[in-house]
Amino acid sequence: MGSNTSGFQNETDLISALSNKLYAELNDNLKKFISFLFPQVNNNDKIKCYSGMVGQKPDIIIEINNKRKNVSIKKGSGNSVHQEDIDLFMDFLTTLDISEEAKIELLKYHWADGTTDGSGKIRVSSAEYKAEHQKEIDLINSELNKREPLTKLITRVLFKGKSDKFDEADVVYYGTINEGHWATKDEIIKYMLNNKFAINSIHFGPLTYQIWNRCLNFNPNTENRRNVMQVKWGSLERDLLIIEKERVENE
Repeated sequence: MGSNTSGFQNETDLISALSNKLYAELNDNLKKFISFLFPQVNNNDKIKCYSGMVGQKPDIIIEINNKRKNVSIKKGSGNSVHQEDIDLFMDFLTTLDISEEAKIELLKYHWADGTTDGSGKIRVSSAEYKAEHQKEIDLINSELNKREPLTKLITRVLFKGKSDKFDEADVVYYGTINEGHWATKDEIIKYMLNNKFAINSIHFGPLTYQIWNRCLNFNPNTENRRNVMQVKWGSLERDLLIIEKERVENE
């Protein structure tokens, strides 16, 4: 799906294509998307569209006839969908029904220096750590991918974000003005709960956990990035296509 514009420009383009437009004025792709969000939409209905709050999951807000939908916009490949400080993420994990052992092993994987606090003097790459600790990674995955923890993890990293005070996204849209794929929160969670994903690194369904920068060379300019965990959805487009296919088959 080709476009060289940045993600921010893509959001701006989508807002421009939707804001203050009548439904009848939209292109075929956006008509299909809007009618998915608002099944009762009519040709003469006017659309409001504007940016979401910075730092929250909804990138754009769409309103028709006082009904509102919060949309998370993605494009391109290797989509990073979430990041936060490891301490904040660990606080969240304490609210989940997972063992202390799994949480400790996740911290060991995160720092990859023989400690649970990042104070070790010898740091190794993710690949090196996995080569020696696949059993521990498998333990983490077995607990994080149970139904209840996985549902809460997906909600946090894709739809809600780091704070309960944040607005929640209703739908993920992948693409541009002219071509897109999408799915609701319920569709995505159902898909991720009901399928197995063969990933040998730490993951939540198809979402993979990584560190922003392991700073293996102890560079002081990037040292603070060690503290940040990230989540990527590398199979985003493929997974949305599967969800869309299932939706059509069930209609």
